[in-house]
Amino acid sequence: MTKIPTQGETKVSPWVKLQTGLLAGILALLLALTLVIGLGARRVEKGFQLVQTELEALEMDEINRAVTALKQAAEELAAVDAEGLNETAQSLKAAANSLANVDVDTLNGAITSLKEAADTLKSMDMEALNNVVQSLNKAVTSLQKVSDTISGIFH
Repeated sequence: MTKIPTQGETKVSPWVKLQTGLLAGILALLLALTLVIGLGARRVEKGFQLVQTELEALEMDEINRAVTALKQAAEELAAVDAEGLNETAQSLKAAANSLANVDVDTLNGAITSLKEAADTLKSMDMEALNNVVQSLNKAVTSLQKVSDTISGIFH
């Protein structure tokens, strides 16, 4: 039995009702999506602000000191007598080989090689080598501070 609309009533098609219901559902989904995106954007913004604060706290002076210390270490390493170190190593190797086959003549040769190695070590600039070690120590200390600051950003 179908109802006949009276003078103030109009008949609504079931398709119109379905369409209205679907539109209401889509509107509700859009509102929920907008809310989720808004909350996510606020979290991202807070994260960016935290990273910016940490980057501003990173002291460029520390980085510059580390770079300067590394430059000094590189310059002093360039001044080290690498050839003298190689000659010393070769002399010590020859001395060790000679000691393996101990006889009086070989022992005398080993003593001569050790004397040559000692003479080579005397002629090396030990102060320059010590300066290189100190510069590297400064560089490592400065880089450790920078590394600690940078790692603090991501914790």
